[in-house]
Parts: sequence; structure tokens; C-alpha cells
Amino acid sequence: MTAEARQAGPNGIAEQSFDVPENPTVVSSRREFLGGALAVSSLALSGLREAAVAQPAPQPASAPPKIGEISSSGGRLRAVITIKNADRMMPGDSGAFERKTMVRYFEGKDASGNVVWPPQTPAGMVPPPLPGPTLRAQVGDQVEITFLNHVRVDEFAGSLDKAEEGDPLGCDGSKDGVTGKDLYPQEAGDRAPVCFHGSSTANIHWHGTHVTPDGLGDNVLLHLRPNPQVTEELIQKDIEEIFREGPPTTWLSLRPEWRERQKALLKEHDRTAIWKGVRGALPPELHLWPATEKLIERGLWPQYQIGAFPYCFKLTRFGDTNQDGKPYAMGQCPGTHWYHAHKHGSTATNVLNGMVGVFIIEGAEYDGALRNIDPRLKQTEKVLIVQNFGEAPNLLSRRVPNLLWVNGQLRPTITMQPGEVQLWRFVNASIRAVNTLLGFAPKNGAAPEIRQIAQDGVQFSFDNYKNQPHLRGSAAGIPPLNTFAPGNRVDLLVKAPLQKDSYEFRVTDTTIALTESLLTLRVEGDPISPAMAFPSDTERSRYLPFPSFLTDIDPSEIKIWRKLDFGWEPNRTTPGLNTALPIPGAKFMINDKQFSGGRYDQTMVLGDKEEWTLTNSTATIAHPFHIHVNPFQVVEIYDPNASDQLYKPGKNFVWHDVIAIPPARLDANGSLLLDPKTGKALDPGYVKIRHPFVDFAGSYVLHCHMLAHEDRGMMQLIRVIRGDQGVPSHQEDVTVPHH
Repeated sequence: MTAEARQAGPNGIAEQSFDVPENPTVVSSRREFLGGALAVSSLALSGLREAAVAQPAPQPASAPPKIGEISSSGGRLRAVITIKNADRMMPGDSGAFERKTMVRYFEGKDASGNVVWPPQTPAGMVPPPLPGPTLRAQVGDQVEITFLNHVRVDEFAGSLDKAEEGDPLGCDGSKDGVTGKDLYPQEAGDRAPVCFHGSSTANIHWHGTHVTPDGLGDNVLLHLRPNPQVTEELIQKDIEEIFREGPPTTWLSLRPEWRERQKALLKEHDRTAIWKGVRGALPPELHLWPATEKLIERGLWPQYQIGAFPYCFKLTRFGDTNQDGKPYAMGQCPGTHWYHAHKHGSTATNVLNGMVGVFIIEGAEYDGALRNIDPRLKQTEKVLIVQNFGEAPNLLSRRVPNLLWVNGQLRPTITMQPGEVQLWRFVNASIRAVNTLLGFAPKNGAAPEIRQIAQDGVQFSFDNYKNQPHLRGSAAGIPPLNTFAPGNRVDLLVKAPLQKDSYEFRVTDTTIALTESLLTLRVEGDPISPAMAFPSDTERSRYLPFPSFLTDIDPSEIKIWRKLDFGWEPNRTTPGLNTALPIPGAKFMINDKQFSGGRYDQTMVLGDKEEWTLTNSTATIAHPFHIHVNPFQVVEIYDPNASDQLYKPGKNFVWHDVIAIPPARLDANGSLLLDPKTGKALDPGYVKIRHPFVDFAGSYVLHCHMLAHEDRGMMQLIRVIRGDQGVPSHQEDVTVPHH
């Protein structure tokens, strides 16, 4: 274990990671299972751009299943989410299910203890992978999630969690199936802790929530180790008391019974953990309790927990006051959000397994306005989560999961009546599909209509609703591409044409230059009655009211300008790991450094507003930038490889929490064009954002949402401090203007 791996940052963050045969089940069996066990839902979209690359039309498929939902009641969203493991039939390149593989998945129970999701598997069948349950709450609700880690690591037979082999700091590994040669991490040149590792340790990121990043909130620095013996029954009384008392401010304000149980579990782990095949031989420097005790003594939240964790936070309501009695500067944006596993080193693996779910947060004004447009919008709303499925990233499995699944269904068919309007909520939960929405190609002069009303769970202003900057272009400039990258959400109003027919909705995955049909809209039946219509471009009163905290950030309010470069090593021109050319894999970095859990890379002051320039110095890859806690406004996009290179609207900026940064300029051969003096990109793509750091101090992360890049180093540990804590001691690449 290196000194760097042991080092803990100011919040006690240490990157110390403790970390099949074929089956005759085929696609038809899977559809039979989904059709018989799940409620059927429906869907649709619009014609935008013609695809550059066409694929054969998909065969008719069943509707995407409606994912089981857990909803809040009486101001509380209460659920039990458990990580379990079981065999799943994993898909191959054609979509057929080819191999039985042990994976991890989310099980969801509601407040009454009923298993809402996944559905019960028919006897004798190995089911396909699926996402986790959908959660639905209201702005102002208290979220109360009992999170259990019941992974049985011994059932993985040493794969994907080196803790099973007595090497808690080691990378996961892969071998050539024919020669037995070690491929990963050797071939990629990865080293712990910046590699794939610790797959059975987990947490949950509540992606899109404006809540505290510390404690029992959106805390992705948590490492919850598995222990199936920590059952609901064992911890129920303590959990109930924690939820009744509400979100705690410090670890010591939690119930003593909870703290003592975790202390005992951590000490038991240290006494009984297996090290190099010997139980109880774990070296003292790898013990969890001493490091945890030191953090508690310093008044900090412990990083390691065993078996169970109580997520407890309120969905911030604008106008309410915080624990200091001060009003919130922003509120939680009602809209389409999501949650997913986010433990560094295992994020890509666990999300590929299906450890994701949609989190719908409703608000009285937003959802009330949708009902005013037409009450049927809420009755027929579609929640659609788009994923890749696989057992591990391609560096480990040598399989590249390119196919995109919708609610666990490949290229589903959605049925609507002629003239019907629906609300569709899309989530891109893939690990690498940086998509441009192409929409539906017209057929015989007809096509579905589409209007976007929100991006990343943040609603559009009326002006952006009129201009549709992401779909149709606007007077302000050419619309940005790739607004449906990993992590992005898109809320759409969709109107079926009067012409009965089937219409393919297509996307282009720009990372691999592949255009495919995501789903098919089948228009049939009698025209909808009474008639339905979008709000027109003049019906401001019929559209959604726009919150005051979402107005444009005034440039005069900017306190700090920063630059973050998403890049790789000097003199590299391609990502590498090409099977035809033995080029080592790229080391993905931000500002020339890979992630370190013992170093804060950016420090911001609570209440400040900043402008950041995000550059991309790599070839062909549009890195999706994501930062937790606060959304940001995109004010400029530069794509050096596009014919219309600059997007700069000037006002009515769209809010995001993920934005794909265009790659750097390529040469005539399709490789990165280098500056001969520096060996770095001569003409990088960039995005400029304006960002309010308000309401919540604490430690969290920013990263590339191509999750394999995050696990392999393209992430930074950041913090927001209160102004009375003094001047930040570490501000890399910060420019303070002189007045």
C-alpha cells in the first residue's frame, strides 16, 4: 500500500479500496417473461435530422415494460433498496441472450415491505438484466432510504472483487481466454486505486438532487462494504428513529445504538477479513476501524460502513430555510432525475450490471401546469431509462456493449392514437453512449411532432420552449449536439401524427459513429378525442411557470474563472488499446492528473458564482462533464470538427448537470492534431458554464460520465467551504480578475 493510497484528505477521504456456460434462453423467452410479468406501457418522438448511417429496420417488438414504482406518501419517500447478486442472461451483439453471468442488481421494497421490483422470475428461468425500481417523490419530501449491501462475494469465485483474493487494494483482472495471458490491468497500464476495483463495495448517487453531499445525503464518498447478516430486522428500530429525528448534522448526533453497531461491525471486519487466503490475517494498516475512529474524533463523517446505511435528506424547497434559519438560494428542480451506484473503481461495472433507477421529483407548479396543458399528460406519462448491459467494461470482459435497451427491452414498439400528445421522460443511464437525437424520419410526408420542455430535470423557460435550442436550432446559433450523453435526461412532449403508420426513432452514438433505432412508434386506432395540442409559441400562460432561481446568471456576479482540461498523456493521438495495433490504453486525466482521494483539486466558497471553461484535449470522444449538487448554465460550446463551430446564445441559457465537451480537432487521418511544442491538442473543443455554489457546503466530485473514464482517473475531489472558514488554500487554474 502506497503512502498516497493511505493519505486522507481534510474530510478524511482515503482511496483505500477493500476491496459461464451457455443457456438456451433466447429473446422470445425473455419477451414472454416480460409480457407476462410486467404491466405494459407505451411511448413516441419527432423528426429532427436524417441519420448519417442507417441500420436495417428492427423487427416488431413488444412495448417497454413499466418499471415498478415506489412513491412517497405524507411527505416521506420511504423504501428499502438492497444490492443483491444473482445469475442473469447477458446479451450479445445481436441482442440474443448468450451467457449466464453472476451480476449485482437493485431490489426495491416499498414502505409496507412489499418487493416492488424486480418481478418474480418464473421457475427454471434465468432472467435478463433490468434497471432498479423507479422512485417518485415531491419537492419538500423527506427521502428515507434503507440501503443494504447483501452481495455474497464468495459467489463471484474471485472475479471482479480482489478483496475475495486477499488483495483489497488490487485492480480487477482479466485474462485471454485462449492463451491465459494477463490482459488487464497490465495491458492498460492501470494501477490501484485508479483502476477497476472493489466491485462489491457501493453507495448511491442521487443524480440531480440539490441536497447536502455529506452525511446521510448525496454522499458518494461512502464505502458500504457487503454483509448479508445485517438484515432489515436487525436494524429496523435504529433506522426508524433516525428517520423520525430527521437528517442529522453530525455523526455524533446519530443514535448511539447505530454508531455502536457500526463500530462493532467494523472491528469484526478487521478481526475476520481474509488476507491471502488466511482469515484474520488482515494487516493492521488496512484495518477500517482505526481510520474511522480518527475521522469521528475530528468531527468528520466516517467513510466506511458495513452492511447498511440510512439515506435521509429533504428535497430542498425554494422559500424554506436551512438549519441556520437562512432561506435557500435555489430549490430542488422538479423533473426527471435518477440514481446509480457510484463507488470509485466500480461505477462502470455496477451501472453496466443494471444498478440504476429513475428518480422522478414532482413539484406543484411544474406538474400542476402539465395537468393544465392536458390532464391526460400525467395519466399517460412514460418513464424510459436507456442502458447498455454487460458484466464488466470492455477492458475486463473484451466485450463492448453497444446496444441500447429501453426499460430492459431492445428496440421496443410504442403505440399511440392519432393526434395524441404524451409526456416522455428519458434517462441516459448508459456508460458510454454519447447520443445525438435524430428523432423520427418522416413517412409519406408525416412525422410525429416533438417539443422539449426540460433538460437534466431542469425545465425550459418559455423562450427556450419556443426556440427549441437542442432540437430545431434557434436565432441564437446552431443547436449543440450530444445533449443525450450518459447522465443526461430529456423531457419531451410528443404528438403522434394523424397518419397511421410506424415511425422509427433514431439516435447516433457519436463515440462509435453508429446510428440505430432506439424504438418504434406505431400510430393506430381512432384519433384521440377530445383533441390534444402543445402550448403554442404565444401561449405563455398555458406553459410551465419558470422559477425565479433559474434565471440567467449575471456575468457581473462571477467571482472566479477556472479552466479544467479533460485529456490524456502528451503526444498521444488516439485512445489506444486497438486490437490491431498494440497501443497502450490512455490514462484519462483532468488538468494532467488522475483522481486521488487524498487531494482536493478545486475549492469553492459557498454562495459564489463562477465561470468555468471545460476543454477536451482528446480525439473522437466527447467527454460528458458532470458535477454533483448544483446544476449549471451552458453559455458557449466550441466544436472544432463541426461545420458550425460555435454555439453562443447570449441569453436564455439552458441548465444542465451533464454536458458533453466536444473533442479536439482531428487531422486528415482522423487522429488528434497536436501542437509540436507541447504534445497536447492544438485545437481542443470546449464548453463554458456558469455555476452557482449555493446552499450546501461539503465534499463531493466532478467527473467524466463515461464511467470507465471516471473509474480510471477522470475525476476530481472538490469541496465547497463557508466564507468564514478562511481563504481556500488550494485553487489550481483559478483566475481572479483585477478591478
